[in-house]
Amino acid sequence: MIDWFVLEVNFENENKILDILNSDLFLPCVKRSFILRRKQLKSFGTEWKIYEFDVLKGIIFLEICNLNLFKKTLVKCKEIFELNHHQKIKLKKLQEYDLLFLNKFNSTTIDHSTGDIVNGKIVVNEGPLKGCEDMIRKVDRHKRLAFFKYKFSFSDSDICLGLEIKNKTV
Repeated sequence: MIDWFVLEVNFENENKILDILNSDLFLPCVKRSFILRRKQLKSFGTEWKIYEFDVLKGIIFLEICNLNLFKKTLVKCKEIFELNHHQKIKLKKLQEYDLLFLNKFNSTTIDHSTGDIVNGKIVVNEGPLKGCEDMIRKVDRHKRLAFFKYKFSFSDSDICLGLEIKNKTV
């Protein structure tokens, strides 16, 4: 049986911990592990480039096929414990509504979206945020970000995703 979990770790070393989770050591018990990232346009001078940023710092998503074996392997792996600054590592099961939310984006790296502001309302024309306009609580047009609050089963999270507003009409 395959279940989805999140591993809460120290965000400074999350990439190193992810590399260990993707290694042969965890191969028998972990089907897939990733950090949810977003693409965002950033300006440096006159050039716009797309960069990737973490959506949820310190959160690693795991698809685990053998939970008992995973826990035993995690206890044996002292390197993860050291990378987490000897703090307790929290493993939490994802609920069905968390998976539905993640499946909206259909990827481990969320593309940026484009849209317009029409009569004070945000209308997303293309990208993964299309249809999620009611969840957006704030837009930073200069940084090209959309902010919204989402209540995951493991924490309340302020999430920001890339959103470029092309036109504004009153």
